This record gives sequence, structure tokens and C-alpha cells, in this order.
Amino acid sequence: MTGEFPAGAETAERRGLAGRFRRGLWLSLLNTLLSRVGTFVLGIVLARLLAPEEFGLYATALVVQGLLLAFNDFGAATAVVRRSGDVRPMLPTAWTISVLGGAFAFAACAVSAPALASALGSPHATEIVRFLAINVLLDGFACVPGAMLTRELAQARRLVADLSGTVVNLAVTATLAFLGWGAWSLAIGHVTGTALVVVLLFVLSGHVPNFGFSAEHFKEVGAYGISVVASSLLVMLAQSVPQMVTGSLLGATALGFFYLASNVANWPVSIVAGTVERVALAVFARAREHSTDLDRAAGGVMGLVGVALLPGGVALALLAEPVVEVVYGHRWAPAAVVLSGLAIAAIGRVFADMALHLLLAVGAPLSSALIQLWWLVTLVPATVVAAKLWGLPGIGWAQAAVALLVAVPVHLWGLRRAGIRVVSLVRGMLPSSLSAVATAGGLVLIRVLSTNPLLTVALGGLLTAAVVAYGWFRFRHTLDSALAAAE
Repeated sequence: MTGEFPAGAETAERRGLAGRFRRGLWLSLLNTLLSRVGTFVLGIVLARLLAPEEFGLYATALVVQGLLLAFNDFGAATAVVRRSGDVRPMLPTAWTISVLGGAFAFAACAVSAPALASALGSPHATEIVRFLAINVLLDGFACVPGAMLTRELAQARRLVADLSGTVVNLAVTATLAFLGWGAWSLAIGHVTGTALVVVLLFVLSGHVPNFGFSAEHFKEVGAYGISVVASSLLVMLAQSVPQMVTGSLLGATALGFFYLASNVANWPVSIVAGTVERVALAVFARAREHSTDLDRAAGGVMGLVGVALLPGGVALALLAEPVVEVVYGHRWAPAAVVLSGLAIAAIGRVFADMALHLLLAVGAPLSSALIQLWWLVTLVPATVVAAKLWGLPGIGWAQAAVALLVAVPVHLWGLRRAGIRVVSLVRGMLPSSLSAVATAGGLVLIRVLSTNPLLTVALGGLLTAAVVAYGWFRFRHTLDSALAAAE
């Protein structure tokens, strides 16, 4: 006990946290599922309207945008979510930092777009890169209201904003694609959707731009934010390296195949990570603030994530070829050869992201940055060598090897140094690991017995869904007990 609350009050705090997390998790899951279903359907349509090279041009712009988004708010959002006590005095300084950071990143991209596009092997993507950088500017305005909704676990309001932006994005993109706008349809739809999300975040959070400056709060955000920015930038670089190498060594068409494979590989990852990342940092920070056993809370969260993530990732890796053929058509078959490796790599990336949230929650952002640096230093040469030796498939499996053999072990080492007991995480992951093994065995049998791609995908999907549903039902109370336990 902390001595700040009576025993009953402290237990109620923890149970309240478990309930808020559970509600936030379900609403976040609904948010992610609705967004991904729409994106999935649109992706199928666009794959039949656009050439692989056009996807490659858009992918180039997304790489640049991702790198800029990694540091445009200079850690202000994370600082707002994590701060204990009354956060309102910090908000004007956070507004100033995030908006000026977004404006600076946008201006830098406008000037350097030709060099960036050429370096990524797609010089024709220059103007798309410049246009998509508008999202970076908009993100500077979304930082504070989005962080406040995350801090409050107000996922119902976040659902309204995100889903509205997704609907507008998909509608604009589909319309322009049918009219023959090519890669520009993707870029314009993305920016239009983001603009709507920003406006809705203002309305739904009750926070509009309110600029100010406090040296005390600037130091607080800066001291914490520099490490957060460095870590986030390294994460984005690690995620962007394969696209950079593909575009520069193999060309825009190969990048188009890679982009499609990467999107497919991220199906289970985006659903799980997109669901949890909106609530994980806030929950870990509040658990630490209320003196909840953070080891048990972390094990419960990661175990729940693994129940869906591991079987889903294994299914995509083993069903890559029939999935691409059934969903996107035969001309996209080259994407299947890289999909298997990327699906395995995506599993490692999600758990690395969860470890990052934990390190931020316990106040060890510098450790997280050093860990990401190890990942990046290993990934760059591995990807380049694999691309030259084995082409596109080599790039996918290089990501898998580095994620599993370097990124995950190094993150576990970092958590141990930060005081998190690794054994609690391993114990939490054991049930989902057994589920993944069972899924893999069943899928191998299906591949052996079925030669029809559609039947293979249908049976494999049913098996995977059954395993995930059973795992969720069987272990759904584990997280509640971990968060609500009064030590």
C-alpha cells in the first residue's frame, strides 16, 4: 500500500482502472476493426484499378510522412498522457511545442522532397511527398486533444473522430481512383480524412489551440521528450528501412509489391496494436501511479495481445500465397513471396512496441531509445545484404530474423534493466504461444490436404478465428485480476 488511500479506496482505484481499460479496449477494438474493414475493402478495389508502380509512389510518400511524424510533436503527446496529477498547466506549452514542431517538419519536407523521393528510388513521387506532408502539419494540431482523450481513456469520443475520418478518406480515395487520379487519389483521401479528424478532436475533447510558454513545463516536456522523440524516430526508421531498400535497390514496381505485402502483414498487427496503443501507455502510467503491480499488469496486457496476435500472424505467414491470390488477384503474386517474412516480423514489432510503452511508463525513455538503436544498427545491413542476395523475399525474411533474434531479446533485456520482471511477461505469453503452435499445426494440415486457394483461405480463417475466440474466452479475466489486484 502507498499510505495515500485506505485499503478499500486503493482496491476500488485499481478495479476502476481495470474497468476503464476494459471499456477502452473494447471501444478501441471497435474503432480499429471498423477502420480496417473499410481500408481492406478499398485496398481490394484499388489493387484492381492501380498499377503496382502507383502503389510504390504512394508508399514512398508514406515513408517520408512516417519519419516526420516520429518527431514533429517533440514528445509533447507522450508527456501529456504520462504526467501524474493535474495536466492543465502544461497544455499551453504542449500546444506551442506540437504545432511549431509540425510546422517545422512540414517546411523541411517541402524543401527536401526532391532529394527524399530520389533517395527512396521514386523521384516521380516528389509532389505527392510534399502534399502528404500536410498530414504532419495537421498532426501538430491533433497532438494535445488526441493525448487528452487517450489520457482519459475516452475511446468512445476517439471512435467518432477516427471513424469519421476513415469514412471520408475511403470515399474520397475511391471516387478519385475511379476518375483515374492514380496515386494522387490515395494521398488526397488521406489528407482529407486527417483534416476532418483534427476538427472533430477539437470538438470532442473540448480542447482548442491555446498557445503559451512556461520554462518549467518546457523543460519537463523537453527532458522527457528528447528521448521519446529519439526512440520514436528510431522505431520509424526501423519500420521504413525495408521500404527504403526496396525502392532504392529494386525499383518502384517492387516497392508496390512490398507495400501491398506490408499492408496484408499488418492486418492482425494493426488490429491488435491499433487497439492497444490507444490505451496501453495511459493504463501502464495509471497503474504505476496507483501502485498496482506493474509486472502483473504488463503480463496481463501482453498475454491478451498475444491471444489474437500470435495465431493471426502465424496464419498469414503460412497462408501468404493463397491469401494474395484470392484477395488481390494473380498479378500481385510477387507480393506473396515477401508476405510470409513480414507477417512474422510484424509479431515481433508489436511486442517491441508494447515494451516501448512499458519503458515510457516507468520513466526510462532513454533506455528505449538505446534499444531501438540496436535494432536499427542490425536491421540496415541485414536488409541490404538480403536484398542483394535474394531480392524481395530476402527483404521480408531479413525483417523476421532481426525482429525475433535481435529486437525482442534486446527489448526484454531493457525491460529487465528498468525493473520489470521478464518472467511475468513470459508467464503471461505462455497460453497464446501454445495457441500459435496449435494454429500452425492445423494450418499445415490444411495446406497439405487442400489445393484450392479459396477453400484453403476459408478453412484457415475459420481455424484461426476459432483459436482466437477460445483464447479470448479462456483468458479474458487474466487482465482484470492483474490490474485490480490489491497488493
